[in-house]
Amino acid sequence: MMGLDQRFVEALKEPICDSCLGRTVGNLLSGMTNAQRGKTVREYVALLLDSGEKLNVYMPNFHGTKFRNVKGETEKPGKCDVCQNFFPERIDEAVKVAVDKLKGIEFSSFVVGSMPTNEMQNAEEKLWNRIGIDYVEPIKSEINREVGKKIEKLTGKRFDLKDPDVVVLLDMKKGETRIQIKGLFVSGGYQKLVRGIPQTRWVCMECMGKGCVECKGEGKRYKTSVHEIVGKPMMKAADGKDHAFHGSGREDIDARCLDYRPFVLEVVKPKKRKIDLKKIEKAINKSGKVKVKGLKFSDKAYVIKIKSDRHDKTYSADVEFEKAFDKKLLPKIKSLKGATIHQQTPTRVKHRRADLLRKRGVVAISYKILGKRKLRIVVRGHAGLYIKELISGDDGRTRPSIAELLSDKVKKIVLDVVKIHPVN
Repeated sequence: MMGLDQRFVEALKEPICDSCLGRTVGNLLSGMTNAQRGKTVREYVALLLDSGEKLNVYMPNFHGTKFRNVKGETEKPGKCDVCQNFFPERIDEAVKVAVDKLKGIEFSSFVVGSMPTNEMQNAEEKLWNRIGIDYVEPIKSEINREVGKKIEKLTGKRFDLKDPDVVVLLDMKKGETRIQIKGLFVSGGYQKLVRGIPQTRWVCMECMGKGCVECKGEGKRYKTSVHEIVGKPMMKAADGKDHAFHGSGREDIDARCLDYRPFVLEVVKPKKRKIDLKKIEKAINKSGKVKVKGLKFSDKAYVIKIKSDRHDKTYSADVEFEKAFDKKLLPKIKSLKGATIHQQTPTRVKHRRADLLRKRGVVAISYKILGKRKLRIVVRGHAGLYIKELISGDDGRTRPSIAELLSDKVKKIVLDVVKIHPVN
C-alpha cells in the first residue's frame, strides 16, 4: 500500500482544491471536513518542500504559501482537475438554485443526490489510479453531503437519508437541478353506495385516454370512479400533479360495497403535505356515491400490506332464475358450506386475466326465498372467490355452483359486499 507522503505528492501533481485533496484521505480522522483535511495535507507537503525535499508536485497548488526557503512566487493554479472548481467557487450558487426551486413546497425532510459530469468522474478515476483507493471518499458523496448541509442551514429542514419528503437532484451532466417530491399517502376505508362506477379510473381502450367518439371525448369508459371521487379533493388540497388509488381488492362495477374497504390514496408530487383530512372526508361524503372514514396519513409500506391482505368477504346477492325453482332442491345450497369451489377464470374477465383454475372455499352460505324465481343468497367466501360464478356456474367453468344444484339458469344477479372480515 502506498505511504501517505507518496499519496499526497501524487495527488498534488495536478491542480487540486482542498476538498478534492482532503477526499483522498476522507475516511481518516473524524470531526473534520474534507476541505480542512485538504488544507492540512497541503500545509504538510509545503513543510516538506520548505525543508528542502525535492518533490515532483504542481507548484501553483501552493500559491499564497509563505515559504522561507523555496524561492520565487508561485503562480495561481488552474481549475481543480477533479471538481472543476465546484467546491471552491460554484457550490453556493448550486445551493441557491436548489433552495429557490424548493420554494412553495411543503416539506420537513430532504436528501441530496447528484450526477457529476463525466469529466469529473474520469478525473477522479485517474487520481485513484495514481494514489489507490484506500481511505478515499467519492466526489458524489461529498457533493451530496456538503450541499445538504448548506440547504439544511438555509431552510431549517432536516437532512434525512432514510425517508425524505423531497430529493434535490443536481444533474451536473445537464446543468440543471430537479426536485423529486415523495408521494403523499392517505389511508382509510370506503363504501361504494351506488352501482355502475368502477373502483379506479377506466381508460378508454379505443383512444387510450385521448378522447374519441366511443368515449364521447372523455378519454375514459366511465364518467367517474371511487378513485376520482376520493382523489380529486385530496389532490386539490395537496396541490398535487396526479393521484393513484390502491384498494384491498375491489368489487364489481355493478356491485355496491356496504362495508368499509381499506384503501390508500397516493397524491403524486404534492406541494402541500399539511392538509385537513376531516375537511376532505366531509367533501368526499357529500358526493352521495362514495363514503369514507378514518382518513389518516400513511406510507408506501401500508400499500404493500393492504395489497397482500387476504380478507374473507360476505356478499348478499338477489338472484333471479330463468324458471321457477324446485323448493325441494333448495337445501342443496347449504351443502356448499365448507366446500372447495373450482373456478376457471370467469368468461367476463378472461380477456384481461390469465386463464387459470383457482380453488376457493365457501365459509358460510344461506338463502331466503323472495319469489317463485327469486332468492336472496348470503355467502361468506375466501378472498378471490368469484361470487357471481359460484351462483351462475359460468357455463360449467365454476363447479359446483348453485345453478347446477338447482338445475336452473340464472337470469340476473344484484350483488352487494356487506362485510369485509378482518385478517386473522
